[in-house]
Amino acid sequence: MWTEKYRPKQLSEIIGQKPITERLKQFLIERDLPHLLFAGPAGTGKTTAILAFAHELFGPQFAGNFLELNASVAPETPIMIRKAGKIKRTNFGKLAKNYFVHNEKYAEVFDIDILSFDKDYKVKFLPVSLISRHRVNRIAKIYYEGGEIRTSLNHSVIVIDEEGNLVPKEVSDLSKGDLLITFCTTTEMKDKTILNLKEYKPNWTRNPKINVISENLELDGDIAWLFGTYLAEGCLSFVRDNSGGLVFTFGNPYDIESVERVQSILKEKFSLESTAEIGYSDFNQSKGSSIQVRAFNTQLARYIKDNFYDGASRKIASTKRVPPFIYDSKDRIDFLKGYTHDTAGNWSEYLRYASVSKQNLIDITWLGRISGMDTSCFKREARIIWKLPTYSYNKTNFLPASPLINLLKQNNDKIKFNWRNLLRHQLYAKKSKRISKYIVRDLLTRMSEQVEQNAFHKIKKLVDSPLSVVIIKNIEIKDYDDFVYDVSVPGSEMFWGGTAPILLHNSDERGIDVIRNRVKNFARTSPLGDFPFKIVSLDEADSLTRDAQHALRRTMERYVTTCRFCLICNYSSRIIDPIQSRCAIFRFPRLDENDLKERIMSIAKQEKVKLTDDGMDAILYIAGGDMRRSINVLQAAAVKKKEVDADSVYDTTGKARPEDVSKLVNLALSGKFLESQEKLRNLLVWQGLSGTDIVRQIHREVLKLGVDEEVKVKLVNLVGEAEFRLTEGADTEIQLSVILANFALIGTSSEKPK
Repeated sequence: MWTEKYRPKQLSEIIGQKPITERLKQFLIERDLPHLLFAGPAGTGKTTAILAFAHELFGPQFAGNFLELNASVAPETPIMIRKAGKIKRTNFGKLAKNYFVHNEKYAEVFDIDILSFDKDYKVKFLPVSLISRHRVNRIAKIYYEGGEIRTSLNHSVIVIDEEGNLVPKEVSDLSKGDLLITFCTTTEMKDKTILNLKEYKPNWTRNPKINVISENLELDGDIAWLFGTYLAEGCLSFVRDNSGGLVFTFGNPYDIESVERVQSILKEKFSLESTAEIGYSDFNQSKGSSIQVRAFNTQLARYIKDNFYDGASRKIASTKRVPPFIYDSKDRIDFLKGYTHDTAGNWSEYLRYASVSKQNLIDITWLGRISGMDTSCFKREARIIWKLPTYSYNKTNFLPASPLINLLKQNNDKIKFNWRNLLRHQLYAKKSKRISKYIVRDLLTRMSEQVEQNAFHKIKKLVDSPLSVVIIKNIEIKDYDDFVYDVSVPGSEMFWGGTAPILLHNSDERGIDVIRNRVKNFARTSPLGDFPFKIVSLDEADSLTRDAQHALRRTMERYVTTCRFCLICNYSSRIIDPIQSRCAIFRFPRLDENDLKERIMSIAKQEKVKLTDDGMDAILYIAGGDMRRSINVLQAAAVKKKEVDADSVYDTTGKARPEDVSKLVNLALSGKFLESQEKLRNLLVWQGLSGTDIVRQIHREVLKLGVDEEVKVKLVNLVGEAEFRLTEGADTEIQLSVILANFALIGTSSEKPK
């Protein structure tokens, strides 16, 4: 991403904030620094300034002396949790509904574990202390091998660095071809899984054949296979809630063995009689194409209804889910084998599971991963891979090549075999960033006594772990206006998320738990190297809870000799007075258009992008003094074509041309309501623009009108009312029409625009 590629690395490279950078340079000379409070609009250089200062001060030891806390992932991000002893594959949006009632940004929790991993690289559930959320206006969608995920740009994923360490890396620093961490292992399983059928007993029934009551039943391989088969081929049949049953549909004649096994399990495990009937298609009534197995039992039907659909109102194929009790069952492989009725391929080779339920495909992907299988999730299918033709490979058996190559290079004079020939692809092919664990294990065995042992054991720990890496295939940056979420995992600070699990860093840490633990632990230790202090950067500090701010104040006082704090915010008024009084406050104004223009032209020249004059004007109009937005707009427009003009800028950003909005406003003020309404419909319907964006652009145009101040006040008041209603979910066209109608009334009775 160009915003990171061209982010200034030194204070002297920062433009438009000279008074601030000059003061910071003096702190560098003196090797001293007070606590800082950076306040100002987005994209004005606040984060860049502290990063540049820290890089210049710490140099190569930046990572050990600088701590930055940020945020988060989208609500639909798949995660796996354990609550009250029960495992569930869910997402942040659903989790948040249980803990956020109004507009809270943080919720302390005591009853949830999330799938993470410990210091020995063992995948396991660890307790969550805090769920957090905040709104962002941009989001990254990362497509990687076997899955995808959406995160805020300042969220961090975990990667393996050149030395074999696991380190956080911001999404904004990622690019196509980078490597993310995933896993494949068999997690802990219960010795015994009990199915609580007793509570689903019907109150009454008139049919004695249906009134077969099973007590609580122990899950075994046959029952797990039956449930997997239901997920693939079954449906429910209810007459109200008093009489229900199951229906399995199989192909005829190739599924005869499955029909017989289903009937046998129903009889032996549930004491249920079942019927098997031939089904006929509309195309060939003379030849039965299917076999339907029916079993009537309200109790079992209710149990499946409650466990296979995750509370969905409609119990249909598109709402099916893997039942939660399968995830920690020792019989989960039998369940997956039962589900093979929805697959193409062969078990132990290659399987493609088809489903119209997206959530079910994600469930299967995660279930396979915690069962030691290589799985991937796609739009309409999930896959399990054991072995493939030679041109393909297993995605969960690779590590980055660079840590091993660095180890070999550092010990080249001690190694007695030609390792460069063995690793020629990783050394000389640009795309070969990975290496098979089999090769790494073999090389480690051959050089175990010949190399530096600390680095050797670090790589061996990775090889012996369930961790592996997958390649990022693409990253898309899109506008977004919603919450993103995160969790705090004390002791790990990491968790698995995504349609296929990748390792995420819990980055959104603005609650009291993080201030008391992570920040405090970082602040109280001495800086690495010959430096007088460490630095903690707290982005979006105005979102810190008041309790967290008071805890932070005490931390700032107590550890001032070893650590300095830089709080970054948009609104300094939201920072408590005791913290403000302890900080040197730097206020970052919006950047001047000339400063923006200088940086944009420089980037366009380096990227060989032809930027027209009207294209530059369009970028400056949309950016509104925001450097980050201006660079993002330039990059997005340059993707379509190398000549960036006004048309490509407005098409890419989905914003209305200022002249169109100006005409819309002036038509309304001139009393031409119907013409302005037609112009509005063109913007909304034919150009597909956002109503909220149009309202904000109308606001900008109103402020430029040559009308009396009293009239302008009335117009701004109308715009503000409409913007509020839109954020509350009101109809876009109606609210904008109300603005135009009121503009027409005011315009015909007041002084016209000059």
